[in-house]
Amino acid sequence: MDNNFEILAPAGNFDNLKAAVFSGANAVYLGVQSFNARASATNFDYDVLSEAVKFCHARNVKVNVTLNTILYDTELVNFAETVKQIAKCGVDAVILQDLASARIAKEIAPELARHGSTQMAVHNLEGALQLKEMGYTRVILARELSFEQIKYITENCGIETEVFIHGALCVCLSGQCYASTFLGGRSGNRGRCAGTCRLPFSARGEKDDNHLSLKDLCGIDMIKQLKDIGVKCVKIEGRLRTPEYVAGAVDACVKAVNGKDYDKQMLRDTFSRSGFTNNYLENKFSNDIFGVRTAEDSKKTKEVLPQLRQLYRREGQFVPVKFTFDMGEDISVLSITDGTNIFYDEIKEELQPTENDFSKSVFNSLSKLGGTPFYLEDAKINVIPEKYLPLSAINESRRNLVQKLLDARSVANIYEIKDFKFEQNSPRQQTAKIIARFENTQQIPQEYANKFDYIIVPIEYAECNELDGIKDKVVLELTRDMFNGTVELQKQIKKAKENGLSAFCVQNIGHIPLVKGEKIFSSFTLNVSNSISAEEYSKLGVEFITVSPELTLENIKRITKNVKTIVYAYGHIPLMLTKSCPISNVRKCSECNGQGYLTDRKGVKMPVLCHGKAKGYREIFNAVPLYMGDRINEINADYVSLNFTTESRNNVVKIIEKFLKSEPFGKDFTRGLYYKGSI
Repeated sequence: MDNNFEILAPAGNFDNLKAAVFSGANAVYLGVQSFNARASATNFDYDVLSEAVKFCHARNVKVNVTLNTILYDTELVNFAETVKQIAKCGVDAVILQDLASARIAKEIAPELARHGSTQMAVHNLEGALQLKEMGYTRVILARELSFEQIKYITENCGIETEVFIHGALCVCLSGQCYASTFLGGRSGNRGRCAGTCRLPFSARGEKDDNHLSLKDLCGIDMIKQLKDIGVKCVKIEGRLRTPEYVAGAVDACVKAVNGKDYDKQMLRDTFSRSGFTNNYLENKFSNDIFGVRTAEDSKKTKEVLPQLRQLYRREGQFVPVKFTFDMGEDISVLSITDGTNIFYDEIKEELQPTENDFSKSVFNSLSKLGGTPFYLEDAKINVIPEKYLPLSAINESRRNLVQKLLDARSVANIYEIKDFKFEQNSPRQQTAKIIARFENTQQIPQEYANKFDYIIVPIEYAECNELDGIKDKVVLELTRDMFNGTVELQKQIKKAKENGLSAFCVQNIGHIPLVKGEKIFSSFTLNVSNSISAEEYSKLGVEFITVSPELTLENIKRITKNVKTIVYAYGHIPLMLTKSCPISNVRKCSECNGQGYLTDRKGVKMPVLCHGKAKGYREIFNAVPLYMGDRINEINADYVSLNFTTESRNNVVKIIEKFLKSEPFGKDFTRGLYYKGSI
C-alpha cells in the first residue's frame, strides 16, 4: 500500500476500527463522546481512544478524530478540555467545522493537524485557499463536486484534499441542511440528524414518494484517477454501519488502488439503496441518482454477511519487516527491523549435524507471521554448513521479537499542550435595526425602503432600475453555492464595484476571498453559533454576521458585542441546499418554471426554488415562515432581517406592515428554535 495515499475508513466503535485496519485501511476516523457529527454512534471514551491510537499506530494506520459540530458559547470550556484529552491520546488529526473549534484546537495543540470538515461546504478553490491561509492542513471537499472540479482544486490549493469515495449521500450539501432541525428538533450541525431526507417527500403531490432520498455513492472505480491527480485521501462514509460493511468497502478500495478487480456485486449487497450512483463525480445531471433501501436489499445484505466476515477474521499483514539470522557455534543471533526499530535476540542452543540446507528451514520459520500485522519483506540468513539448531528455538525467538516490535510501534504522538484563555462576555441588551432581503427586485416596495438600514438582493440584480434610488443601502448577495466555479461571479463583483456597489453578502467561506476589503455581510449559512466563531469571521473581514437560526434567543444574546450581529426575524427557512433536483423525478427542466413543491407524508407542501443549471443548485424551504415581529423586543442583536423568497410584492407589503407595527402574524407561522432549541 502506498503510504502517501490514504484509504480512510469509518470507526463508530472498536469492532469497526479493527475491521477497517485488518482489511487494509491506512487511516480511520472516529468520534469521542461529544462534539461529533455522529452522536448516535457508540464512539470512544478517552481510555479506549488511547488504546485505539496505539493499536492503529502499531499497524501504520492514522487516527483522525471528528470534532465537527457547531458550538454554543456555554460549551466552549468543555470543548477546550475535550481537545486537550484528544491531544493527550496522541491522535493524528482533528476534523473541524466551527471556526471556534479550529482556533481552540490551534491554541491548545498547535502541532495537531486540523482538517476542514465537509460540513464547511468547501466546493471551490477559494474556499480551500482560505482554509490553507488559516492553517488547516487538509480540506475535505463537498461530495457534490465532479472529478474535474476536484482536480482543479487539488492541483491549485496547496493543501491536502480528501474526497468521499463510498457510502451514504445526503441530498443536501453538508453543513447546509436544516430540515432535521426545523422539522424535528434534531440538528444535523450538532450531530443529531434524523435522516429527514429518507422520509417520504413527493414532487408530484403524493404522500409516499421518496424524491429526496439518494442512492449511496460508489466511486471506487475512479480511485486510481483521483490518486493520480494528487488527492491525498479517499473517504468511506459509515460510522453508523456494521464491521462487515466497513471491511467490504475497505477491501474493495484496497483492491482498486492496487489495480485489482473487486467483487462489485458483493459490495452492492453489503449495503445499497437499490444500487449505487456516481453522478456527481462523473458530472451527470439526472434523476437516476435517487433511490431507497428495499426489503430485497436488506435480504441480500444478510446473505452476504458470512463472506464479509472473512475479510477481517484475521489480522491483515501490511507492515514489512526484515530478519537477520547469524548462526554461531555457541550463540546464534536473530534480529528484526521495520526500518526504524531494531531488536535482537540471542539463541543459546547447541548445534547439531545435518545433511540438509538449514537456511531453507530458517526462512520458512521466519515467514510464519500470520496473526500479526507484519509480513516478511527480506531475510538474511547466515548458517554454518552442515549444522542446525532446533526450529522450536527459532520460532520462540521470532515470536519474542515480533512482540517487542509490536510494543515499540504502539505509540501515540506527543504534543505540546497549552491552556486556552476565555474572555467572559456580558449578555447583549440592545434594540435591533432592520435589514430586508429580497429574492428579486420586483418584490421591493420602494415606499418602505427608508425603513431598512440595508437591503439585500442577489448580485444578478445589481444593474436593475429598482435599485437606482437606494444604492447606498444595497448589499449584493453572492450566489449561495458555486458548483460551476467563480469566474462568472468574479465578473459580476467587478462590474458591481464599477457601478458604485461595494457591499456584499457572503454565504460560504469560499466567498470571502472574492470580496476581501469590501463591506461584507454574511448569511446564516456560515453557521455562526458562538462568540469565537463570530470573532474569527470578523478577522477575515466579515463586518455584519448573521447568527445561526438554530440558536435560542438566550444563546444569541451571548454572542460577543465585538461584532455586529444579524438575527433572522422573518422568512421561510431554507431547509436544504441541493445540487440534485427533486422536481426532476416528475418533470423535465424544459417543462419547469423554476418553482415547485414537495409534499411530505402529512400532506404539507414545501416550496422549491431552482436556481438553474448555470448556478447548479436548488433550495427547499420550510412550509411556514418564521416570524418574530411581535416579539422583536426579545431579540438582542444589532439587526434583524426580513427574508423574502416566494412572496408576491403584495404579501411583502403586508408582512412589512405587520412587522413594523409589531403585530401578530396570524396563523401558520413558526418561532423556529428561538425558545425551544434543538438537540
